[in-house]
Amino acid sequence: MNQTRDKRQIILDIASRIFSHYGYGKTSLDDIATEAGVAKGTIYYYFPSKEDLFMAIVELKAEAFVRELHETIRATKTFEAKLRTLVLLPVRHMCEKMPMLIEGIKNIPFSSRDRFLEFRQKHRAITITELQEIIDLGKSEGKIAEEMSTPNLARVICEWFLMGSDSIEVHDFGRLLVQVEEDYEIIINMILYGIVKRG
Repeated sequence: MNQTRDKRQIILDIASRIFSHYGYGKTSLDDIATEAGVAKGTIYYYFPSKEDLFMAIVELKAEAFVRELHETIRATKTFEAKLRTLVLLPVRHMCEKMPMLIEGIKNIPFSSRDRFLEFRQKHRAITITELQEIIDLGKSEGKIAEEMSTPNLARVICEWFLMGSDSIEVHDFGRLLVQVEEDYEIIINMILYGIVKRG
């Protein structure tokens, strides 16, 4: 590892610890520079702002988690076990290992909203891909009815039960109604019959 990489990694490691301990709002770049033993200008050399540093940490942690999730899902054998892992592991990880992300989202400036949305869309796409593979396994095991559309079911599970929809703002009731009308048949069938094929 070269010296530039070392300094950048030291800044990331120290910042991650400080953000996790004090939260986004109470952490300053001065705190991080002092703890890392570097000039504040050195932090700006690698990260143009506090928001950029925070998002770099979030992205690194998310990449590590995606690898862990992928490996855990691959290690499980059945459709039901894989689905349970995909639903439970992200929530557990978020609560136990990334509370700084939740706190940061509440405090990061609005100017960084697009970066958060981009980050969320990337992870939504990863989740939907994993869900589609799991649903296809469920179909091959004879546990999900063949007539259930894999892409639609994956999207509905993701949007209604895991991550929400990127295309709907809380106040956008018109779009919400369209989404409900598009998805109600799958949701009603899931409520009435589940997705597991019976008998």
